Amino acid sequence: MKPAEGVTNEAVLRVRANKTNEFEVPLRIEVQVTDTKGQVVAKSVDDLHSASNNLTKQTALSEKGEVISGAGDTPNRHDVLTGSQADGTAFAAGEDRTCKNWTSSTQGAAMVGHFDRKGLRDDEPSKSWNTSHPSRGPDGGCSQADLKSTGGDGLMYCFAAN
Repeated sequence: MKPAEGVTNEAVLRVRANKTNEFEVPLRIEVQVTDTKGQVVAKSVDDLHSASNNLTKQTALSEKGEVISGAGDTPNRHDVLTGSQADGTAFAAGEDRTCKNWTSSTQGAAMVGHFDRKGLRDDEPSKSWNTSHPSRGPDGGCSQADLKSTGGDGLMYCFAAN
């Protein structure tokens, strides 16, 4: 996704300095955010983390502007690595939802969302782009094989700054 022309946006960066301290750089979107084709995705941070944002299979495009396969497609790649709660904030210290601070490809778990807003159930978590379920799988939850086994591919959203 890219910011509107002439606007600088910042992405969320969550890192743990140790087991108890977490530092978070807040996401600041002061005007609308568009996808790589110019379609409005969110008008603000509140909009981005609400049910009214416009993140869909048609707007959650790759960096090349391509539609990514989702639920019902082969392969399903709709899981998006977020590591965040529904409001975009980090989980409490000690609750690993970032594959050990994005350093593990085995143990741990990552919170994922569904960019196409489709899940196994017709409830809000299944439709959430940023908080649908933790990763899981035979290797511990964070390997490429684990991510693929539940409909992912290790994809994440980046908000570019111009």
